[in-house]
Amino acid sequence: MQAFCARRAGRSARRWPFALVALLLAAHAASLLAAPGDLDSGGFNAANPIISDRGKALAKPGRSSAAPDNARGVAVQADGKVLVAGSCSGLSTSKLCVVRYHPNGTPDLTFNPNATQGGLQPDLQAGELIIEETPGQSLFGMVAVQPDQKIIVAGTCSNLTSGYYDFCVVRLLPDASLDTSFNAGGTTPGVATVAPGPFYNVASGLMLQADDKIVIVGSCGASLVANAMCLSRHNSDGTLDTSFNAGGTLPGTRIEAIGNSSYAMAAAQQSDGKLVVAGSCLNNANTEFCLLRLTTAGALDSAFGSVGKVITPISTDEDAAKAVAIQQDGKIVLAGACSTGGAFSTGAITRYCVARYNSNGTLDATGFNAAAPVLADRGKLLFAFDSDFDGAYAVFVQPDGKVLLGGRCRAGSVAGTGVFCSARLLADGSLDGTWGSGGKAIQPSIANERDLTYAAALQTNGYLLLAGNCYRGSSDAFCLARFEGGPYTPPACTLNIDGNMAVDAATDGLLIVRYLLGLRGAALTGSAVGSNPARNTAQIEAHLAGLLLAVALDADNDGQMLATTDGLLILRALIGLSDTALTAGAANSAHPNARNAQQILAWIAATHGASCLP
Repeated sequence: MQAFCARRAGRSARRWPFALVALLLAAHAASLLAAPGDLDSGGFNAANPIISDRGKALAKPGRSSAAPDNARGVAVQADGKVLVAGSCSGLSTSKLCVVRYHPNGTPDLTFNPNATQGGLQPDLQAGELIIEETPGQSLFGMVAVQPDQKIIVAGTCSNLTSGYYDFCVVRLLPDASLDTSFNAGGTTPGVATVAPGPFYNVASGLMLQADDKIVIVGSCGASLVANAMCLSRHNSDGTLDTSFNAGGTLPGTRIEAIGNSSYAMAAAQQSDGKLVVAGSCLNNANTEFCLLRLTTAGALDSAFGSVGKVITPISTDEDAAKAVAIQQDGKIVLAGACSTGGAFSTGAITRYCVARYNSNGTLDATGFNAAAPVLADRGKLLFAFDSDFDGAYAVFVQPDGKVLLGGRCRAGSVAGTGVFCSARLLADGSLDGTWGSGGKAIQPSIANERDLTYAAALQTNGYLLLAGNCYRGSSDAFCLARFEGGPYTPPACTLNIDGNMAVDAATDGLLIVRYLLGLRGAALTGSAVGSNPARNTAQIEAHLAGLLLAVALDADNDGQMLATTDGLLILRALIGLSDTALTAGAANSAHPNARNAQQILAWIAATHGASCLP
C-alpha cells in the first residue's frame, strides 16, 4: 500500500512544494500591497482555496439550514482568537450561539471540541456552540472576554412566567462548556436573567468594566407603549451588583427615560469609573442622539449635560446612535445612522453620522468639524458613501487619536442589499485620506450582496474586524471579515503597564502606585486599565514584578521603591508635570543620591523610553 501511494503521488509530490511556495508568496505579496482599510486577504483565512473567500469567514451554526443565523457581537481573546456571537436555531427555538476562530481566521476546533447536533443540518461542527440552557427564545447574542479568558455571552431571553423578555447573560469556560460557578445559586447555574423594566427588556449592548463587572444595556418597556433606556450591572460571578443604584426599585439595575421614548445601544466606561450610555430617543416628532452618564454608584451625574442627560439632533429626521467610545482626553464620541427625507423604513437617505462631546456633555464645536460653515453643524459630522443607506454600527478611538468607524452600506442603489464598509477620521473630524479611498472603504461582497454589519472589534495590532449577517444562497449566516489597520505601533515605553497603545497617568501611573502599595488582583487593576489592553491582570502583575526586580521604579534614587514617593513621581511625570510641580512632597530630597526634577525626567526617558513622557 505504501509503494502504491508513493507511485501514485510521484510527480505531484515533486510539484507540491512549488505550489505551496507559490501560495505562500501570493499571500505575502497580498499582505505587502495591502493598505489601511483593505481586506486582509493575505493574513486572515489566507489559505482558503476559494480566493474570493480570503480575508473573511462564514459559519452556519444553527440547527436549521432554512432559519437565519444572526451575528450581533465579536470579541478578541488575549491569545488573538476571535469570537463571534449571535442567535441561531436551537432544538425548538432561537438560542444564543457562538463560533470561535484562530487568529488566522480558520475555525478553532478546540472550542466545543465534542460538538454534535443532528436535526435538519449536518452535525454541529467543533468550533461552534448553541447555548441551549437559556430560558425560552434567546436573541441578539453579544460577547466579551474576561481577563481570565472566560467568555461572557449576553442577549435577550423570553420570560416563561411573565410572557415578556428579560436580559440574560451566560458565562462559558474557554473550551465552551458552561461555567456553573457563574450565578451558582440561580435556577440554571451558568445563566443569569434580570428584568430591569416591567415589560419587554431587550439587550443591545454589553461591556466589561475595568473591575470585571458586567454591564448590559438596552431598552425596557416603561409602559406597554413607551420604552426607556435601561441597564443592569452584575458582579463578575453573575450576581446582580446591588451597590449599583442601591436605592432603586431593583438594585443592580436602572431604567431612565429620555424624551418620549428611548433606546440604549451601547455603553463605555470613563477612566474615573463613570458609565456613559448612548442611544436614541424620540424627542417630540424626531429621533435624536441621546446620552446619559452615571456615577460609579449608578446615579445620574449632575455634572453632565442637563442633570446627567444630553439630547443632540444630527440630521433632519431619524438619528440612531449605535456606538460610543471614550478618548484618552475624556471626550466622548458617538456614531450611528442618521436619515434625511423621512424614516429609515420609508426610503429615507441614511448616512454615517458622528458627534463628539466634551467631558461635560457639550458638543466639541471648537475641535471636531470646527470649520463647518453652519455653526449648528460643528461638533458633529454627517457623510455618505456611494449609496443612500449607510450607517455606522461601531466606533473606536485609535491610540493616535484617529476615529475608526465600521458599519454597513447599500450595494449600489438596489434595495435590500448591503456591504460591509468603514471610514476613518482624523482627530479634527476630517476624513483620513490614508484609509481606503479618501477616508472610506467598501468591501464589495462578503457573501452575495446582502451583507449587514452589526458588530466590530479593533485588535491591538490595528486590524479591524467587522461581523454581521451575510446571505449566500440560503438563509443568513454569521460572517466575519478582517481589514488592514494602522499604521501605528505601541509606544516604546516600559511604563505602558497595560500594554495598550497609549501611556496614560490615569491608568499606567495608577497601576504603578497601586502595585507599590501592595495591591494585587482586582484591587490592582479595577478601573485602572486603559482601552484595548494587551495585558490581563496576571500579565500586568508579572510586568510590574519585573520592573521591581530590576529596581526600575526608584525614581528619586534613594534606594527604595515606594508608592508615596516613586509611584507619585512617575504618575506626575506621565501627566506632564516638571520642576517643583513634579517633586514637591514626593521626592526624598534629603538622600545624598536624590535626583532633582530634571534628572528624574531624564532617568525615565533613559530607563523606560522617551515615549513615556508627554
